[in-house]
Amino acid sequence: MSCPVCFFRDDYQKQLKTSLFGIDRFENKMRAYKSKFIEGVRDMVNLSECSCSATYNSPEMAKWTGDFLSELKNSESIINEAFDEIISIYEDFIGKSQKVAIENFWSYLTQQDLLNDKEGAFTSSRLYFRARKKSTSFETTDVRAHFHIPFSQRERVANQRFSVSGQPMLYFGSSTFGVEKELENSCDNLSMAAFLPSANIYSNAKIFNLRNRINIIVENSLPGIFGARSKISYDDPTIGFGRDTISKDIHKSVLMFLCTFPREFTNSFVAEYVLPQILTTALLEHKYIGLIFPSTKDYSSIQGHHRFSSFNMNLGIYVPYDPENDINESLLSSFSAFTLDGSESLNRTPQEVLDRSREVISKLNERCLGTNSIMPIILVQNEIDYIKSAQINNLNYFQTTAGKIELELYMKMFDYLEASAC
Repeated sequence: MSCPVCFFRDDYQKQLKTSLFGIDRFENKMRAYKSKFIEGVRDMVNLSECSCSATYNSPEMAKWTGDFLSELKNSESIINEAFDEIISIYEDFIGKSQKVAIENFWSYLTQQDLLNDKEGAFTSSRLYFRARKKSTSFETTDVRAHFHIPFSQRERVANQRFSVSGQPMLYFGSSTFGVEKELENSCDNLSMAAFLPSANIYSNAKIFNLRNRINIIVENSLPGIFGARSKISYDDPTIGFGRDTISKDIHKSVLMFLCTFPREFTNSFVAEYVLPQILTTALLEHKYIGLIFPSTKDYSSIQGHHRFSSFNMNLGIYVPYDPENDINESLLSSFSAFTLDGSESLNRTPQEVLDRSREVISKLNERCLGTNSIMPIILVQNEIDYIKSAQINNLNYFQTTAGKIELELYMKMFDYLEASAC
């Protein structure tokens, strides 16, 4: 039995999806997932009846999620519609044509009002990470070596969830640990770099939000709201989520769950990649520059992180073709990049980094009041606070190689912001 909090967690839904491995044809697998999803909603219990109540014991939160649960149980037709429309788009691809599937996907996104929930300043202001396997064929301090695969080497661009073979896409991880997971390799074997998007370019860019909307509401937003003793109800139309948004909430979360369906087989055709690749193409055709989405990797080895931590999020940026250069130089110039040269001792502590962050913020505020340069630093402060107590295989996060590298790259970003602002 599950409650609205635990049912909509990424890991809970991933377990539902992986339990269907072995079913032939991805369309059949998605329909089986729909059945399990609806069964889970029918059997869902109130927060007060779930083990989650030990963590979220606010009476106000129990009342809000109880009202949400009641509305959810009455919205089975919306759940059916969300699954059926997206599955139909997949069947358009395999039974008709990619063109038909793309057009129908865009119509679906438009009709369900799923295009207005774009990413904003928090996405464009945080530090992201990339890595590649260590080799003597490139310098670890070479930023270009850590950027997208050169156009002259398109044959190296593999088929990936949100990009197809031969068309490079720039994937970033929100943590070094997340990059390790995506590359299925240890940071000990990887050359890591960090990239800070230009606020002037990315703050107003069209970046599609493919996050777990319902989980963000019930587990990330509500505890803080009620913890601050705010008085809101499920019927309050002013807060941006509630009874008025139930249809959008369901459609957005179902879309994310289906686009992040775990891959069962590694073949030349990956059925689980069809929907996210159609989504990518549709967004690209309508002037989006990328999207942000949760990783599908297994993060069970990390424990004790705060629910606000976003260490498992990925940012994908489309790479426009450059007929003259092997790397898109304009795209590269839209980031500030930081690398490691091997001389770093990697012995920073979280407290040392936090102290340095406050020092830089103070200097920036003195020199240029209101600068946007402090936003990336504030986000680093928050992320350290959210994950500093986490452990990976019983080792503190910032005592792992990945954590040590992350702290070092944060410090390099601080030095850059202090030297370049204003």
